[in-house]
Amino acid sequence: MQEQDTADAKPEKVQKADSVMVVDDDENWIFVSKILLKKAGIGKEIITAKNGLEAITKLKDLVAAEDKKLPDIIFLDIRMPVMDGFEFLEETTKTEALNLSQTKVYICSSSLSPGDQERAALYPVAGFLTKPLTKEVLQEILR
Repeated sequence: MQEQDTADAKPEKVQKADSVMVVDDDENWIFVSKILLKKAGIGKEIITAKNGLEAITKLKDLVAAEDKKLPDIIFLDIRMPVMDGFEFLEETTKTEALNLSQTKVYICSSSLSPGDQERAALYPVAGFLTKPLTKEVLQEILR
């Protein structure tokens, strides 16, 4: 993954997305995201996690299973209990077993704070997307 200035850059595009992970503590948002992803034709497999720690556990399980690969895309909320999105990013960049270099991580937040966007730019994220997502935004990522 390339580091990108998310404050003033367009999200990176993805070539394909067979597997997607949605990390968010809002069950309604997860439900809506799954519908949007399916309508946009993104992700044959959609993995969900309610916080960063659960996401890391699921990613480590995928790495341990030889027939599974890491998701092509991760949509990551930044405000979650247990482990927030920034803590998730910090942990994944320090954990050698979780090589997310082939995964595009998009921050997906309702935050409009420039501070959050600046902080996100410190990590290898593909973009900072503002909720609510739309089918058009998702399709634009894949073009």
